[in-house]
Amino acid sequence: MKQNIDRVFPYEWYAICYSSDVSEKPVKRKIVGKDVVLFRNEKGHISAVHPYCPHRGADLSLGSVVNGKLTCPYHGWQFEGDGTCACIPSQPDQTVPKFAHARSYPVQEKAGLVWIFPDHTKTEKEVKELTIFEEINQDGYKLVPFQSLWKAHFTRTVESILDIAHLTYVHKKTIGKNMPSVVPDYKVEGNLDFFSFSGGGAYLEYMFPHQWMLKSKDKEKQSFFQYLTFTPLDEEETLILGYGGRSFLKKVPFVDFFMRYYNLKVLKEDQDVVESQHPRPIPEALKMEAHVQADMAQIQFRKRWFQFLSTEEPGFALDEQFEKNGKI
Repeated sequence: MKQNIDRVFPYEWYAICYSSDVSEKPVKRKIVGKDVVLFRNEKGHISAVHPYCPHRGADLSLGSVVNGKLTCPYHGWQFEGDGTCACIPSQPDQTVPKFAHARSYPVQEKAGLVWIFPDHTKTEKEVKELTIFEEINQDGYKLVPFQSLWKAHFTRTVESILDIAHLTYVHKKTIGKNMPSVVPDYKVEGNLDFFSFSGGGAYLEYMFPHQWMLKSKDKEKQSFFQYLTFTPLDEEETLILGYGGRSFLKKVPFVDFFMRYYNLKVLKEDQDVVESQHPRPIPEALKMEAHVQADMAQIQFRKRWFQFLSTEEPGFALDEQFEKNGKI
């Protein structure tokens, strides 16, 4: 069993913000316990670098981007997108020492989101491929972004969107309105890494560890979908980034507003309950909480999560002292 299991997360690409959130002006974010600063160079290429200058620890997100280089606000040191220190203004004619370089992280943009692989020892070519749901990149859909920050452990947050039985109670004024409390027998199809099931009038798909899609049961008449991805900021906070996609009324602004408002309202209903759960992460074994037939999808997730915790599968730890080549 991995040490400090509530502070360990799968070795994966995580979405940290939308592409539109990052410009030439540096912005700071947190991901799996690590602070990073994001910025674009003059060609629009995005980079993710450790945000504290190796010289005197100044916050690089307070600086600027000059000629494509991240410039420290304290002494003007400049850094390339890969963290290489390119210039020390106080001694421009001397060789830049190795200790002057900053850490950088693999980063890419996909589906209008900025994804980071929070392992500074790897390059983008050395890590696993980022896979997302194909619907997000399909033509014909208008995507409406929305996001929410929960003070809850990653595992509890993910489980909330796999839970069918709570709809009648938590969402009685929204998506669960007039739904019966009895959950019909349903079948979970697929494997531990990717599974799907029907819930109400929708079809749900889950890709371990952090991507979820809700869409119509009838693929030929698919006119909408909901997409969510979950990012552990630390053991107490989880960031949810999502899209509402539709193929109808794509040029009507009011529909964008309504979809965003409604999705955030539904998430807020879940948030209030999930933030109250104890223990904060899911327990270490299935037998430590009660389960019924309606919990099949959550049980599937827990089996995969326990597999991650109990094997040599690599992960990210919030505690740096437990990290060794990306493994715990």
